[in-house]
Amino acid sequence: MANPTHGVLFDVGYTLLDETDRLRHAIATLAEDLGPLGLPGLPAVAAMSAEARVDHVMGCYLAGCESPNPAEPSLLVQTLAALGLPEEEARRVRKRLRWDAVPMTPFPGVRDCLVALREAGMRVGVLANQPASAREDLDRAGLVELCDSIWLSDAVGMAKPDPAFFRLALSMWSMPPERVAYVGDRPDNDVAPAKLLGMHTVRMRLGPHAMQQPRGAGEVADWTVDTFAGLTEHLLRWAGR
Repeated sequence: MANPTHGVLFDVGYTLLDETDRLRHAIATLAEDLGPLGLPGLPAVAAMSAEARVDHVMGCYLAGCESPNPAEPSLLVQTLAALGLPEEEARRVRKRLRWDAVPMTPFPGVRDCLVALREAGMRVGVLANQPASAREDLDRAGLVELCDSIWLSDAVGMAKPDPAFFRLALSMWSMPPERVAYVGDRPDNDVAPAKLLGMHTVRMRLGPHAMQQPRGAGEVADWTVDTFAGLTEHLLRWAGR
């Protein structure tokens, strides 16, 4: 691609790829682990049926998605703590969980969106808090071939919302922040750090963070959308302007 003037960086979970099945598997695994453990804060949880326990744990997870704890980067640890596990035990349980046991699948319209951006002469990349295995999910979806760069937190040793992670991509692309858009689903992890650097921010309202409210102007995206047709139209208009 010769001298692109604009670029777009995408988050992965609930942006390019649907993590719903992965999340359900993780929650079911945690609920199963919690049965024999019991919980100091909720002693009745061990007596719940397996189905009721899964629903209960999922409810706590979704509540955390609406109001994430800025002091705890892992929503699963936050969920376990809300259920009554001491912090260290919550971290041990989370560490045992294989988050990427179930593959992610692309949302409808994702590939068409990336193709349209590339055909318009834009650089396309991924910057996400994901295990290195997320590249395999992107490859199965046929998206790796459409990306100029892929930065995954476990592979590069950086993670959102650290602005340094975003600066890495801007530096590698040699593009000013105002010419690079970041597309993600979370006001805190995605919108805030990208906006702080002067990037154009787009929030995808997909998945459990759709109800998360911005905690201030710094977490309000420049644009909000819930379909890839609408996202494509907006990004092409933004780059053209």
